[in-house]
Amino acid sequence: MMEAMEAEHNLLERKEKEALESLQEELREWTVSQPYFINPRIDQSFLRRFLHYRNYSIHQAKEVLERYLKVRTNFPHCYQGLDIEDPSLFDLLSNGFVFPLPEKDKDGSTIIFSIAGKLDPKRHSPRDLFRAFTITFETLLEDEENQRKGFTYIFDQTDFSLGHFTFVGLKETQRLLSAGEKAMPIHHKKIHWLNMPTYLLFIYELFKSLLSKKIQKRMVVHWSVESLQLHFPATILPKEYGGQTTVQELAGCWVKKLRERREHLLLLDQMIYDESKQLKNKRESSYPIVNFLGRLTWANIF
Repeated sequence: MMEAMEAEHNLLERKEKEALESLQEELREWTVSQPYFINPRIDQSFLRRFLHYRNYSIHQAKEVLERYLKVRTNFPHCYQGLDIEDPSLFDLLSNGFVFPLPEKDKDGSTIIFSIAGKLDPKRHSPRDLFRAFTITFETLLEDEENQRKGFTYIFDQTDFSLGHFTFVGLKETQRLLSAGEKAMPIHHKKIHWLNMPTYLLFIYELFKSLLSKKIQKRMVVHWSVESLQLHFPATILPKEYGGQTTVQELAGCWVKKLRERREHLLLLDQMIYDESKQLKNKRESSYPIVNFLGRLTWANIF
């Protein structure tokens, strides 16, 4: 009985792998055929992030990949120049502005921890803030498990001030959220806000309104570390929040990882979306059929 179940499981895994490889090859061929995609990545790690994100719909994966390249090109101050050796960006990240925790949450998602007070509007620029998150996402998305499981967030707002809010500005924040939320192939899970100053709750509600309804429903506000620990074992949090490893140590480990990936991250800037080469009426008339067949192929695995 156990042997039969194991054999069936192995068969399903093999069929899933074969179907994913087929979709990946189709996405690769389409990507290299687009004249307005300049130097796009076509490796497995890159292409699969779009397939996992759109639930293996080849049509939707193509749409997100195109949006991704377009956003990278149109917002270079957010998505390009991901150089950990840049003094300002290094200062921000090495102090613990944003970093992943070593252990995952109960659902297997990587936890991204961010401390607002580590950003100093007098020393850092809005570009540093954007690049700090982008360099984190780009590095973590190389792991196919992160592509599948997504990210959970903990934002410590203890020292968040009006100066932080005006640092970027509402109009720019709205533009970036609108452009980026559906362009980065990321499954956003729960978003935990810790110690939000009560006098800034209106900013939180304003920020929340700029996000999709789906993301809004995943947001949780905590007024104490004890409340946060009801959702996460204290041992997996930084030492300052009940764990064993300090923020400084965790940030140092993350900077080391980013340094190891530096050359790879800088190569991303070679990818360009050249609208001057975009063909008129480029959308394939067969997209609906391709989308249907793609889903049917995946469904037939089971």
